[in-house]
Amino acid sequence: MKLNNCFCRDGSNNEDFFKWYIELLGPVILGVKPAEILSFPEGYNSNTQLLKAFFEENTPLRFEEYTYCSKCTKLFIYHPEALKETLSEYKNLKFLKEIGYPASFSLEVYVNYILNGMRKGEIPDEIGIFLGYPLKDVLGFMGHPSLKLTKVDGWRMYGDERISSLRRKAFVSARDEIKRILNNKGIEGILQLNIS
Repeated sequence: MKLNNCFCRDGSNNEDFFKWYIELLGPVILGVKPAEILSFPEGYNSNTQLLKAFFEENTPLRFEEYTYCSKCTKLFIYHPEALKETLSEYKNLKFLKEIGYPASFSLEVYVNYILNGMRKGEIPDEIGIFLGYPLKDVLGFMGHPSLKLTKVDGWRMYGDERISSLRRKAFVSARDEIKRILNNKGIEGILQLNIS
């Protein structure tokens, strides 16, 4: 569903609602993808609260909520360990510092830094790093002259597509694994996962 430039799943059936979002967040739940952004049109606040309560109680995921352009609520959902590992990779950290992020790395400070921009209605290009896309794809998207668009599969891939395709495959595999658990054991299967 698309309302006010926000994409959302109808939450009138709570079980279907949760299954759809659990599947969508599968790669983040499993720590394969460091973060995801979900959008909820105005009036869907009860769904965001239900979703946050479920995941905060049953997983290590953290949520940051913000309003985007006064039209929708967005949730920045992240796996703290996976995001910390991604952001502190040498090349990613070096790039983020070069574009103005604080010299001293702290996951909380870096998350707040990017969220401050998004709360103002800006989606900075470096969000791709936070979402687990390879730095070369982020740089290519930003217009780096030596990186040419080579493939579109989940996101725009630039230069040698092998690294990007492997990352995409890992995201899809994690989502398929969560879907398999949901199909076999339902939401209870997710609760039985030993997620850290």
